[in-house]
Amino acid sequence: MSVSPERLASRGWLRFGGAILLMVAAVAACAPAPGGTTAATVSISPIPGSAAPTASTTPADILSRALDPLLAAAAFETRVEVDGTEVVSATGRSVGNTSTTSVTTSGRTVDYVQIPPQTWAREPGAAWVLVSSDPASTAPLAVLSKPLTLAIAQGGGSGTSLDATYPAAALGLTGDPVAVTITIDGTGVTFRYQATTSGHTTSSTTTLRPSPADPIVAPSP
Repeated sequence: MSVSPERLASRGWLRFGGAILLMVAAVAACAPAPGGTTAATVSISPIPGSAAPTASTTPADILSRALDPLLAAAAFETRVEVDGTEVVSATGRSVGNTSTTSVTTSGRTVDYVQIPPQTWAREPGAAWVLVSSDPASTAPLAVLSKPLTLAIAQGGGSGTSLDATYPAAALGLTGDPVAVTITIDGTGVTFRYQATTSGHTTSSTTTLRPSPADPIVAPSP
């Protein structure tokens, strides 16, 4: 099974979010825009909520504090496997509702720049092509901040883990609500899910981290 980069591009960032946020990118090592400032030049504070929660801390509080530092700008990385074989990987960063993403599938890499309502794509070394001018999707972090259900996960492991469910449609998927494990650890927030559809098991891991808020600009013609 493979995922078409053109199909991902036509859906926009959230729609590849069934693949990239539930992939996405998650879409996460920092992949700064050309000429942008690297993460090493700024000070990034630890994500709040990575410490053990207290009895008075609600799961919603934990998630909100973890996502707040990512609202202005975030770097992300994503890996998607189908039946144990990697089919898509992506790295990139977002600033507000704009994003730059590099997606690799079937040995082919395609770069994207999304500045709603427009999206551009290119293969490395080629010219940028406008591939979509659809209305912008809802901001991914706005969707992730509003799960249908949320609870503190049981069991060990570092950081804080939450069990969440999200509407499939909100994540660019179809079917029943999607169960997602959220791990908050240090400077990262990781979303993991696994689902079986049409006899195939898809697993996805996306990590987001705070990133410099260097503006993302439209590609030159």
